[in-house]
Amino acid sequence: MPGPTRHRGLSDKQDRPADTGKTLRRLLGYFVPFRAFLWIVGILLVLSTLLKMAAPYLTGVAVDHFIASTPDRSPPAWLAWILPPDTARTTGLTVTMIILLAAHLLDFGATSGQFYLMAIIGQRILLTLRTQVFQQIQTLSLRFFDQHEAGDLMSRLVNDTEVISQVFNGGIIRLLGMSLSLVGILVSMLSLNWRLALASFSILPVIAVVTVAFSRRARRAFRRTRETIGQVSAELQENIAAVREVQAFSRVRENLAEFQEVNAANRDANIQAQSIMSAFSPALDVLSTVALAVVAGYGGYLALRFTPPLVSVGEIVAFLLYVRRFYEPVRMIAGLYTQLQSAIAGAERIFELLDTPPAIVDAPDAIVLPPVQGHVEFDHVSFEYERGKPVVDGICFEAQPGQTIALVGPTGAGKTTLVSLLVRFYDVERPSVIRIDGHDIRTVTQESLRRQIGVVLQDTFLFSGTVLENIRYGRLDATDEAVVSAAKLANADQFITRLPEGYQTLLGERGHNLSQGQRQMISIARAVLAQPRVLILDEATSSVDTRTEKLIQAALDHLLTGRTSLVIAHRLSTIQNADQVIVIDDNRIIERGTHKELMQAQGLYHDLYQSQFRRQMSHGVE
Repeated sequence: MPGPTRHRGLSDKQDRPADTGKTLRRLLGYFVPFRAFLWIVGILLVLSTLLKMAAPYLTGVAVDHFIASTPDRSPPAWLAWILPPDTARTTGLTVTMIILLAAHLLDFGATSGQFYLMAIIGQRILLTLRTQVFQQIQTLSLRFFDQHEAGDLMSRLVNDTEVISQVFNGGIIRLLGMSLSLVGILVSMLSLNWRLALASFSILPVIAVVTVAFSRRARRAFRRTRETIGQVSAELQENIAAVREVQAFSRVRENLAEFQEVNAANRDANIQAQSIMSAFSPALDVLSTVALAVVAGYGGYLALRFTPPLVSVGEIVAFLLYVRRFYEPVRMIAGLYTQLQSAIAGAERIFELLDTPPAIVDAPDAIVLPPVQGHVEFDHVSFEYERGKPVVDGICFEAQPGQTIALVGPTGAGKTTLVSLLVRFYDVERPSVIRIDGHDIRTVTQESLRRQIGVVLQDTFLFSGTVLENIRYGRLDATDEAVVSAAKLANADQFITRLPEGYQTLLGERGHNLSQGQRQMISIARAVLAQPRVLILDEATSSVDTRTEKLIQAALDHLLTGRTSLVIAHRLSTIQNADQVIVIDDNRIIERGTHKELMQAQGLYHDLYQSQFRRQMSHGVE
């Protein structure tokens, strides 16, 4: 049974993550447009940190001077400035507690302001990231989509950007706040009593070793979680898109088993990542408890063994609070580290996509293709999707302005590849050349080329929206009257007006609430509205019934008039009036001529036509 490995990502570097520093620097570059907001956040962050540092200090002052006061300890200068020397202890304690309460309230306000501003910044960065990913996906060439699954790309746009957003919205400010708190606590502890401070710091080397050990394992684990969620999305998208085929072939049970396998891989990856971080947090808890024991024991020793004591009771209480606060940020940073690792892994996948160069790009000196007459020339065109496996080889033919050229041949002969090359979905390599009105299509911009080529495919794609909007997709500046006129030429107006809301009827995804023939007629109306000089029809009538085929063929007759047309025909009866029929087999042109000439030659075209004619007669007899 195919497992998760059948899904294709952008790379196979699952165990070789990109440079963390480079990824972080690139992520931080998205903050540059928000410098003004960041200055305000920075000021609030410093203020909040100072207020947090004040709380243990004020608690120690309250203990030393108003709860367990000793006559020989003089109050700090700021306290002496606020309170007269003969102030009652209860009054002094009340004032100190009011100051402590004010510090907490100000800290609450400063912290709230930080998170509010960072939420604004984070959401704007998320908007920028998703826009860049979507824009990149739109510019990548078809060769890229031949090799990568839509579900994995969707996961990058949705899931990977979301984990980055979680860090941007609050994770970064908490990380910076905790880091600044650590610095503040270190300074406060050293200034309060350097002996106790050094004793507290004795655990730091052990913490550093533990952090490095866990970080290396977590880095790989979180990369794997991002990859497996992409595989889950790919599996889900594929099965939703193919739900009819799944049910038609009774594949629900088998597909469920495949999805469970992919989902289990994601579960296992997340369990591994969370297990690593779950072990990290208890390790830090143990170390913080050891640090508290060191402070309590060594503080008691300094207070009891020396006369006068080298540390006061209030200082020991303040240190216990500082140590607890010191290791609390460390534990919180460990939790944020989980988010950060996941965000970095997501960012790597996003940047990997953003850095993927399109296979088809405009030449530096590309010009805008002027309005064309429609002279199309294929000059010794060869192409291969895989090296050494040509799909078309040495194809040469011309289509004069207004001519209809039919491309005929067995499945896999290369007919669709030829028209894809004309639209530059893929590029030929020299010495192959495709020209329109004498212009090598590689020397003009893709947009100007494609605006003058209309395409009607066998598998019509309609977007979620109204019928009017789907037809107008061919020319966004068209008026409603022009849309209706195009629909009438495509023989679509009659069935559209019978829809519940006419042209304003909402279509479901891919137009599933219309028949295949109706979707095809809307596609033809779209092409009529675009008014292309060159038209490509890729088996436009092969999937409809005979009655609908006649309506579509009548619409195509209007569409073909006065335009250069390349028609890939499955039903050979539809191309009898073509100016030239080109028969392709084994990647080469083996016959060319009019319908009459090829029938007289009694070659492959004659055999294909007679075969279809006999099948039609057989169905008629039945």
